[in-house]
Amino acid sequence: MRRRTLSVLCALGALGGALATPTAAQAADPLPGSLSVRTDETRIYVDFGTFTLPKDLKVLLRKPGTDTPVATIDEFEFLEDPDPCSPSCQDDTGETTVGTTPLRLADLGQYAVDVEYDGTEGETILHKDEAVFDYHLIPQVKAFEVSGKPDVEHKTVTVRADATLRDPRDGAETPMANGRLVLETTAAKTGLTTDAAGHVESSYTFTGTEKHDLETYQNDVKVVLRPAGADAAHGLTRQVEVGFTVTDITLDSSTVRGADGTDAPLTGRATYKDNNGVSKPVPVGTLMSVYNVRSFRTGEDGRFTTQVPVYGTRQQKIALHGTPWLSTTYMPVSPDPTTSAGFHRVPTVTVSRYKKVTVSSVFDRYDLPASTTLKVNLQFKAKGTTTWVTKKTIDSPAVAGDSSRTVKAADLPYQGVGVWRFQFPGTQQIPAGDAPESYIVSRRTTAFPEFNANPEPVKAGAPLTITGKLDTQNEDNGQWSALAGARIDIYFRAKGTTTWGKVGAAATGADGRFKKTFTAAKDGDWQAKYDGDDWSHFSGDSRLDFVDVQLAPRGSSGKLAGGDATRRGSDAASTRRSASRR
Repeated sequence: MRRRTLSVLCALGALGGALATPTAAQAADPLPGSLSVRTDETRIYVDFGTFTLPKDLKVLLRKPGTDTPVATIDEFEFLEDPDPCSPSCQDDTGETTVGTTPLRLADLGQYAVDVEYDGTEGETILHKDEAVFDYHLIPQVKAFEVSGKPDVEHKTVTVRADATLRDPRDGAETPMANGRLVLETTAAKTGLTTDAAGHVESSYTFTGTEKHDLETYQNDVKVVLRPAGADAAHGLTRQVEVGFTVTDITLDSSTVRGADGTDAPLTGRATYKDNNGVSKPVPVGTLMSVYNVRSFRTGEDGRFTTQVPVYGTRQQKIALHGTPWLSTTYMPVSPDPTTSAGFHRVPTVTVSRYKKVTVSSVFDRYDLPASTTLKVNLQFKAKGTTTWVTKKTIDSPAVAGDSSRTVKAADLPYQGVGVWRFQFPGTQQIPAGDAPESYIVSRRTTAFPEFNANPEPVKAGAPLTITGKLDTQNEDNGQWSALAGARIDIYFRAKGTTTWGKVGAAATGADGRFKKTFTAAKDGDWQAKYDGDDWSHFSGDSRLDFVDVQLAPRGSSGKLAGGDATRRGSDAASTRRSASRR
């Protein structure tokens, strides 16, 4: 603990003197609304939520119902910050709590706690009845031992302990005569009573369901003995090593029957083997579970009853959770669905760069009495909502008995960020099973906020520069940002025709901008296209920009771009590549 003693700036008058309290109009509290006070058996703690304390801080103690302080404390020490990154490592205020040293008062009993300090103009600020300080004899366990090495067959040990009462006024200790103690494990609490000498000796029987002591990682259990009404800091802790034995699970039936998507009952018995190899029931209350689904506990004679989910034919596991006393054991259970149908695989969903969605999954049918056609709903749920919306209904043929069939829907319009599922709603004769949802599906929209062919008009044979910018939208927050490193294809359509031709390509820079220069040849429309990518972004088209190309004067020559003419390709990168080839 880092300690800092605050200097005393001024002395309080005689204890019996009256305290001068300014009026509300005069008082200017430098730290309004920030004071908190707490106590323990020997100390008082004051926290203003800041490292800077008010001037001339004092704690005053008085008997309840009186106005005269019987003690004044004006020396404190800072307490180490227990969580240096709360609320965050950047916003943590550091050490803000100060505490008194252990107090030595004349009399035991309860005291009202007042806090006093100087205001902004030197006036006295007084906060009355901020806490109650209970100054009493302090019970504590001074000696504690557990004799015996228990196992699940022999769970009784002998407990011996001594307890005292410490006087906070002078530190003197006396036996805790006829005092109440609590012996505590992870499974149970038991009360014990000391004799006139503060001593206790008693037998204690474990339940056999106590958990491992994770502090030691040994095959032992933690036993705490403390005074009743006090925390473990006033007591003592012992680790008791216990014997370990092998367990087994016997199911009344290894198969459960029920409709898909429902729970089916399961019964059985959990046992352990004693030193002679004889199977005996595990202790009442031993923890078991349908693995990763639900927990339950054994009853008398090791018997248990639980519910097992029927999720198609997927095998389930029954687990007996290991303790220091018992080994971990698993037993498989095989569901056998009755007449029902459902989906049990996460749907496969793909979204093309052209905003088309394809969804597929396997539809499982069980114990159908006859061939039939089942209707399946394809549903979508937008991110941040709880409502499923049916987008398509599909007919799925099914034969009698058990069968599986892939259901697929293609070329659906993109619905935004969300999840998809196939859902069989069930019929009067065929109950509905599960309908798992897909992983979140999304792609980012792209757009050309800027596109221009310049100059306009332009003379035939003159340079024509295409410029633009490609952005992408974050669908979580709607914000647009530049899309860098994207290939942009430039297209031209001559006036009077319907045919588009790709005449060049460019790449976006870090700011999403691109540029490409051609030689003007014909009137027509220009457009930029982004073809998207494999996973992240949709394709996008720019607006059309029509350019009027004015004919060159008679006798001019040169090859011209636009339509079927030759592209100039004057960007610097192309020039460098041509030079290197030469």
